[in-house]
Amino acid sequence: MQNRKILIVFYSLGGSVVKLAKEIAKGAREVQGTEVEMKRVKELMPDEVFEKNPRMKHDREKLEKEFEEATVQDLIEADGVAIGTPVHFGSFAAQIKQYLDQLSPVWLEGKLVNKPVSVFCASGSLHGGEEVALFSLLSPLINFGMIPVGIPYPIQGQGPEFDAGSPFGAIYVTGHKKNKRELSEDDKKVARILGKRLATMTQIIMCGCSSCNVCRNLSQKQY
Repeated sequence: MQNRKILIVFYSLGGSVVKLAKEIAKGAREVQGTEVEMKRVKELMPDEVFEKNPRMKHDREKLEKEFEEATVQDLIEADGVAIGTPVHFGSFAAQIKQYLDQLSPVWLEGKLVNKPVSVFCASGSLHGGEEVALFSLLSPLINFGMIPVGIPYPIQGQGPEFDAGSPFGAIYVTGHKKNKRELSEDDKKVARILGKRLATMTQIIMCGCSSCNVCRNLSQKQY
């Protein structure tokens, strides 16, 4: 089995999205023959904002030290992709939008066609627009010809009280200030399921085996 690369690219201001991304990476690594890279997108807010807020500056410096900045080439070279964002007013972050807006030449050449993709997000409040943000993020990815990989409800939980994630992607509701909550075991489980499903689908689509030849319809460019 040939090794396949999963790219997890994200924007995170305070680190919440990163926590989810790391769990997705754990799930992806459970699939044999999977390599995982985690990278951040470029920050767009001016330095002055961070200079006025020492905590934000510290978090930014920590993230920049731990993760390299993602390039368009990283996306092209990956066999499967997971994209993470905070929820900003019911949509995904401008930093992610700017990263995707660079991809017109890539889209025109069809370089992302049939590439599996998953999405995930972190939000400060329950019903704060998490699923809308995931839908919004999926829209340009489907335009690129990518294949969405989600989380079907039957494999999410073990009972009717299970309440984490979404069929559209992994979600982390962080809470605010005194009501801040850590990533729960259910949150982690859903994120790992998403990562494992993404890596598995990537292996299937990129198989290119000679026994059925059907998988070649997706692993090779047909357009």
